[in-house]
Amino acid sequence: MKRSGKWAVAGGAATVLALAVGCSLQPVTPQPAPTIDPPVTNCNVTPPTTPITPALLTSGLPCDATIVPPITLANLQHGFDYYSWLTFLSLNAPASGGVIGQGSLPGGDAPTQWEQWKELSDVMKAGGAKPGGWDAPHTIPPACRNLGAAKGMRVLSMVGKTPDVLSATVEPFDTGPLIDQHGRYVRYEILVNRPMFEYIVQNDLYSKQGQAAFTATVDFPSGTVTGGSNGTVGAIMVKAAWMVLDTSDDAGAFHTAQALVYTPPQDNPRIEESCTTATLGLVGLHIAHKTAGAPQWIWSTFEQAANAPQQADVDAGTLKPHYNFYRAGCTSCTVNEPPPRPWNPNIQPFPNGFTSQVTRVIPISAEVVQLSSAFTGLLQGTVWQNYTLVSTQWPTDPTSKTDPNGVPAPAFLANSTLETYIQGSVPQSSSSCMNCHGNAAATTGRTSDFTFILERAQ
Repeated sequence: MKRSGKWAVAGGAATVLALAVGCSLQPVTPQPAPTIDPPVTNCNVTPPTTPITPALLTSGLPCDATIVPPITLANLQHGFDYYSWLTFLSLNAPASGGVIGQGSLPGGDAPTQWEQWKELSDVMKAGGAKPGGWDAPHTIPPACRNLGAAKGMRVLSMVGKTPDVLSATVEPFDTGPLIDQHGRYVRYEILVNRPMFEYIVQNDLYSKQGQAAFTATVDFPSGTVTGGSNGTVGAIMVKAAWMVLDTSDDAGAFHTAQALVYTPPQDNPRIEESCTTATLGLVGLHIAHKTAGAPQWIWSTFEQAANAPQQADVDAGTLKPHYNFYRAGCTSCTVNEPPPRPWNPNIQPFPNGFTSQVTRVIPISAEVVQLSSAFTGLLQGTVWQNYTLVSTQWPTDPTSKTDPNGVPAPAFLANSTLETYIQGSVPQSSSSCMNCHGNAAATTGRTSDFTFILERAQ
């Protein structure tokens, strides 16, 4: 028995029992919690004026954006876009080690660094249960366990970047599933790095009860450079969009993953539980990084290059032979509109031949196109040459007294797979990462530091 944190032994009988079972009644020393954001010595501080050569493939993860004069809007944007590509090269490097594009799978592909992070469902668990440790395997739903899946296999259960997109009847913006050219639902996931995970766990923010007891302001750790390449990484979260591939798709054009595609049961509307294994291709990637220089976070967004045409290309008739989410010549297809209800991922292909017809409303700038061409030039012959930066949103005035969102630049930023239906340039209606996430709150209603993750606590 245990009393007041010390073992109490009741006479000689307990001593004899302890000897008989070959153990001693010694207290277990609790292990100290890991440091939430430990110091590192390998921050990537490459200036954005550095020539784009293969040396950048091993330059590592930036702890913050490195900015050099002149301090003009165009030059600052270039600096943040350069930071985004350095981050892309680092986070998409093989989890087993080495550099991006030198994996063991066809096309230099391999499971990436960020895919080893904690998924949303393993952080915000049913009933507000405490998450397992950082190295604990993913939770496999019972419905998936008879598929012979490997222990810890990824589970993709979201059909929108908001987990409740199927059941929500009121949303602040237009939303809905994205349907590929085969009539299948795109799948989504949200993951967090270890500093962000440890902050949530050690402050008990994974449950409603823990959030209610947490009276401080939510303030995730910031990436910072303290001198040379020393610093801290800070909190990073990733949102990824995946398309289910089949034999008619060119798998060599995608970073791929084997995963469990799981549809949870729900009552309103009625959807049956289902699970299957599938090969998926990455089509969209958001990377959000809180840093000392950008307390509103830096928002980098990438896409598979054949997702959708720009509206200008449609108007000019300069289209590629194939797009993941656009059908050339379809006169009955409504552009950038959610699919008609009802939405049921168990019914595929989508009824009546519906597929999403997506165009990019705001074109990718010529400067970003040129920068992406230089970086993908390092990745020729690999699957990663097929991805492009859309842009990077950052705060032009992080300490603004009138705009807590830091006066974002560019004002609007949309990924065609993650903000499909809210593209444009209409304030408070079109997609802006920082303006949207500036409204994020915990289950208590208090601000949650630019992430909606905490509202998923049970």
